[in-house]
Amino acid sequence: MDRIPTRVALRKRNIQIEDSLCPLCRSEDENTDHLFISCFIASNVWNGISTWCKIPNIFVFSIRDLLECHTVIRGSERKKEAVQGIIIIICWSLWRARNNAVFSNSPVKIDSIMSEIKALCFLWFSNRSKFKGLEWKD
Repeated sequence: MDRIPTRVALRKRNIQIEDSLCPLCRSEDENTDHLFISCFIASNVWNGISTWCKIPNIFVFSIRDLLECHTVIRGSERKKEAVQGIIIIICWSLWRARNNAVFSNSPVKIDSIMSEIKALCFLWFSNRSKFKGLEWKD
């Protein structure tokens, strides 16, 4: 719905932005599809998380596809719900990495993003999901 304040979206709202390049990869204009899907950093994160979760690589072309891709994953409803939560956590972590790069000039490190995602996933699912008794190996 073009509500996320990426640099391209801000320009559409007539907000003066000097540079519209993605702060993570610096190779293309920053819009939601690029930032969360096609950015080099995001692609590496998606591949790493796919391996970690033992699911097929996530290949999508839009945010809408991304938010619905958990429905085509084979497995139980528990696994589909977990993957849906992980997708949301990945988007949140990519957005945080983007904001840290923009507002704090923090270097973008894929390993740091991956570690944050894994920790958040475990904490959110072990404390907030209806699936109690979750352990790190799960």
